[in-house]
Amino acid sequence: MPETRGNPTTLEFALLGLLDQGPLSGYDLRRIFATTPFTHYSDSPGAVYPALRRLEARGWIAPLAGAPTNGRGRRALRLTAVGSRCFRAWLMEPPTQDEVVHDMGALYLRFAFMSQAVPAAVPRRFLASLGGLLQAYLEGLERYHAHARDAMPPTGRLVFEHGIDDIRHAVAWCASSAKALAGGRSGRGRKKGGVS
Repeated sequence: MPETRGNPTTLEFALLGLLDQGPLSGYDLRRIFATTPFTHYSDSPGAVYPALRRLEARGWIAPLAGAPTNGRGRRALRLTAVGSRCFRAWLMEPPTQDEVVHDMGALYLRFAFMSQAVPAAVPRRFLASLGGLLQAYLEGLERYHAHARDAMPPTGRLVFEHGIDDIRHAVAWCASSAKALAGGRSGRGRKKGGVS
């Protein structure tokens, strides 16, 4: 990845991904976080504006040239060439076992932005790698479960089994998503009757 000052956060990469789609103000970004499935991220000014300041200090974003601020002091922001390179470098990173265990949300976010910014082969490679890492993790969890389930308290065992089911689902999602991408589909299934 290109040189950075400090480690960028997942929130910062979410902001870069949205700005990669076109210029937006901090207010616009907060509205996206408040009104879309991006609600996973805080729309608080205390989270969004400091993240934008860090990105601007790195030189990854800048005010849109020639765009005046509106009466409320809002200014449109855009990715810089450096920011675009750093964002794309992040998208190109393969998943790691540590991310699989501790931060699947960041992996899903990275994958979600890939279609807009990197060659088509990148998401397919990402899914193949992610599927392999998830399968290895699943096998380890299943071995532990087979050995320890009788000693687990019932509620703990049920939660553990739910986690295993989540990983199984993620493995299957990797395979079905790779197939959808290979077929040129968006990944959404067809409705009954063959109508998309």
